[in-house]
Amino acid sequence: MDSNDLLPASLLVHCTPQELREHFPAIALLQPVSAFPGGVRCAPRAAPELAREGIAAVPLAIEAENEIAGWPDPPSRVTGHWYIASPDHLPPPPGFDLLVQLPGEGFGTWPHPTTRVSLRMLDHLPDGAAIDAGCGSGLLTQAWATTRGPVSAIDLDPQAITQARAAMTRTTHSARVTWHTGPLRHHVPTATGTIVLANLPEIAHIELIGALNASHRAILVCGVRTSRATPLLDRYQEAGWVGVAHDQIEGWGCWIMRRTDSVGDASDEFWHHPR
Repeated sequence: MDSNDLLPASLLVHCTPQELREHFPAIALLQPVSAFPGGVRCAPRAAPELAREGIAAVPLAIEAENEIAGWPDPPSRVTGHWYIASPDHLPPPPGFDLLVQLPGEGFGTWPHPTTRVSLRMLDHLPDGAAIDAGCGSGLLTQAWATTRGPVSAIDLDPQAITQARAAMTRTTHSARVTWHTGPLRHHVPTATGTIVLANLPEIAHIELIGALNASHRAILVCGVRTSRATPLLDRYQEAGWVGVAHDQIEGWGCWIMRRTDSVGDASDEFWHHPR
């Protein structure tokens, strides 16, 4: 199929359950909405650019249909073992963790590179209660609550909190999250959590640095381009933090940092078993 052609209303991807698992990151780009005997039905027109990318990447038999398969929103995609999808998408196969997203204005609904790299870096953090500082549409909040533990989610925008909370209620872990609306400097010092997830613009990171205290043991720092991150990372180091891991997607960096007063402490069980 020529990926430059007008996309059909529906695509049938013929695959076994094993092939679905193996090629699911590419199939997710086609917007899978239902299963049929021998494969999955997809709604490519819901996200044409992603669908064309998926068509080129799926090494399986694909059949066009004229029947409209649906219009799931927001679009689905996979990053690492995380499957970001709307309630209208097909559930993921074994081996992938579902993150439910709803339409709205909270940052992250269309997975930005900073959101994707942050999700990919979560496994470098130890288990424990977390604070999602600037939760946006709630992807990091939901990911942590689904697989790791309780979360205090904070955002200045009440609409973001409403959207993130509504998505969280679609899961079985909503009781793990407490929600706070307002400035980081008001809520971070007293919120429950030793781990801080901070996918934020630079100005919000500066506010966050001033709100951190000795109870915060690890932080995920994201939201700035790698090429422009040095001044911000210097601020964190001056405040007593040191980087222990780094990754990037499309030039957007993500750093895992820990407090310098615990670096090299062999008795610190907090860091012995990151996932």
